[in-house]
Amino acid sequence: MDRAFYSSEAAKTIGDVMHSRLLELATDGTTPTSCMSGVPTRIEAESPLVERWHVTGDGMGIDITLKPDVKSAQGNVLTAADVVWTMDRAKAIDTGAQTLFFNVGGFDRVNTVTVKSPTELTFNLTKPRAISPYVLAGNSALILDSTAAKANATADDPWATKYLTDHTANFGPWDLTGFDSQQLTFSPNPNYAGERGNVDSVVLKTVSDSSTRIQLIQSAQVSETNGLDYSQLAQLKSSTGVGLVQCQSPARDWLGLNGSDPVLGKPEVRAAISLALDRTAISQAIYRDFARPSESGLSQAFATQAGSNYETDKVKARELLTKAGVPEDFGFRLSVSAAQPGPYSANLAVLIQQQLADVGLKVEIVNVPSAVQFKSDGLAHKMQAWLQAETPAFANAGYSAWLTAGCAGLQNYMGYCNPELDAVASELMVNSQNADAAQKQQRLSQIIDRDQPAIYLIDRSTISVRSRCAESVPTAAFGTDYTKAVVTC
Repeated sequence: MDRAFYSSEAAKTIGDVMHSRLLELATDGTTPTSCMSGVPTRIEAESPLVERWHVTGDGMGIDITLKPDVKSAQGNVLTAADVVWTMDRAKAIDTGAQTLFFNVGGFDRVNTVTVKSPTELTFNLTKPRAISPYVLAGNSALILDSTAAKANATADDPWATKYLTDHTANFGPWDLTGFDSQQLTFSPNPNYAGERGNVDSVVLKTVSDSSTRIQLIQSAQVSETNGLDYSQLAQLKSSTGVGLVQCQSPARDWLGLNGSDPVLGKPEVRAAISLALDRTAISQAIYRDFARPSESGLSQAFATQAGSNYETDKVKARELLTKAGVPEDFGFRLSVSAAQPGPYSANLAVLIQQQLADVGLKVEIVNVPSAVQFKSDGLAHKMQAWLQAETPAFANAGYSAWLTAGCAGLQNYMGYCNPELDAVASELMVNSQNADAAQKQQRLSQIIDRDQPAIYLIDRSTISVRSRCAESVPTAAFGTDYTKAVVTC
């Protein structure tokens, strides 16, 4: 439950339920299949915790006025002191939040928050950044009830990590009232004054078998499920008792190749592999047309021009391999995990194996059963090739490019580093709406198309699977507002 130790996709759902964020992304629940579209997603002018906010005139800060009398389930009133303590805790133990706040968001690590009154504060930035408010709308900015947390801290555990493992201490709409290895139960925070739907509890269950999850959603015993592969989604598309909510997203799946490999590290080899792949066939066979073939260095959500290495051209692929001096018997190991990019990973790997065999490349598929091991091997640059999902926390072209291909990108398992890419990405994270933003996005796309640090396969939407009972669940590609949900059974 502790945000400082989130390590799975399920943690995002928990964060959406806890919903103790300062800023709020716009969502749409007009119909059972509605989703707020648009890139970047709009941030609301207020939230359940914040009365108003704005970026300062010089762009070097974010002024926030907290709502009065916002209370946690323990009855403690939200003040600026809770925000300061939450940030101090993040700086001490939450490496993920540190990356998002200070490396990506440009927040001042030393002088992060200036308190003006119990309800007024300013987040200080090292330089103006368009992406900064989005950090405050994400799960890294879940504000904790410092009074409750400190009451359960000890000298050996000053940040109350043991307590927050199975307790909630925040200002959101729900309070954790049931906890075991298979199920979390949240009951309403009796002191929450924000808008609610008609949901009186939220239960998150672990159901490992996908066929069982399908039965539960079809029989309306659960309202929502995830972790299904695309063949299962295709079957559910025609089910009368199930609705699929598709949200526009900059998410993508890609093939990674180790940059230090003497063969795969060559840009012309990576370009050849990209050209050898039939993305349309991949989209149809694996994704059942729920996704679009990638066609440039950036997601199609950013509307850049198509690149030169994404249309299938096996003749050119063979020519590039010959030019690069690749031996006829060359092969490589492709590491696959069910966690990355998803439950369809094994089938995707087999299809890639078949397609690359057409240009003489031998692919050995290696299963990595542990998601933790997969990530560890990736960060250590141990894998020769792998499949990965790019699911940016923010709809910003600069952040998307940096996440995977930046010199210090969180998912840069290739060891790729291009100072020009980093510079352009940083400029877009500062301002993605000015007159030359489109030109900069195109330049980013061109660099990625040329160097192929990541061989993009598919541009994905975010898909939520809901039962007929879910009449209105406000949704965006980057989160769901379960508190305002309306169910009919």
